[in-house]
Amino acid sequence: MVNIIAIVTPYKKNGRINWLNLNFLINFYIFNKINKILLLGTTGESHNFKIFEYINIMLFVKNYKIKFFLNINKNNIKEIFYLFFLSKINKNSKILINIPSFILPNNLNLFKYFKIINKFGFKNILYNIPKRTSIFLNYNFINKLFKKKFFIYMKNSINNLKNSLIYKNKNIILFSGEDKNLYFCFKNNYFGTISVFNNIIPKNFFFINNKLNFIINKLNFDINPILIKFFLYKSFLIIGISNSLLFGIEKFFFTQSQT
Repeated sequence: MVNIIAIVTPYKKNGRINWLNLNFLINFYIFNKINKILLLGTTGESHNFKIFEYINIMLFVKNYKIKFFLNINKNNIKEIFYLFFLSKINKNSKILINIPSFILPNNLNLFKYFKIINKFGFKNILYNIPKRTSIFLNYNFINKLFKKKFFIYMKNSINNLKNSLIYKNKNIILFSGEDKNLYFCFKNNYFGTISVFNNIIPKNFFFINNKLNFIINKLNFDINPILIKFFLYKSFLIIGISNSLLFGIEKFFFTQSQT
């Protein structure tokens, strides 16, 4: 399986990106044999990032000799198109796309949206996660998107056998989109995983994760990215500030932030 880490972006206590810490994290994952990293793909980061921060982070990672993918999840369509344009200039190869967060978009609007995005020429990854978007894309609509070559890959959070068989039969390349179902995806030959969970154990991710996911599924325990960030802080991999959708930049629980 292809292992793409949804890297956690570290911040200083003034709310600015901690570039030194980010450099350390990227090199830590390179040392652990990771060669594909998703930027701004953890809880709330893409929503909370301003345009200038997108520009800065794209310029920052330009000189690393590994592949970086970008998550774009915005409500403003003009901003989305501008970020695609910036990504094109900076030669990103793939972008993770969420379903737009306006209220109950119909299939026609969604189709037009994905059609326009496809014109930028990226190998986009569709993020199918109904439990957070409240939008369930039916099989026929997804099939149409992939037939039109709007997408090649899908990060799928509905990891059950029926779902997987239908999508694989349609030649859709599947990434796992639910950390607690990684064991299932590994057994059913998913192409790979895009995960926050693998920030913790990147080198031995698949070996340890298969054991851990078996326990997690038995306990019906949900892996929350906020807890992963807290664990990274306690492991001294990131320094003291989190980015969450509800609160923006905030301190880790009751800990003291550091500059």
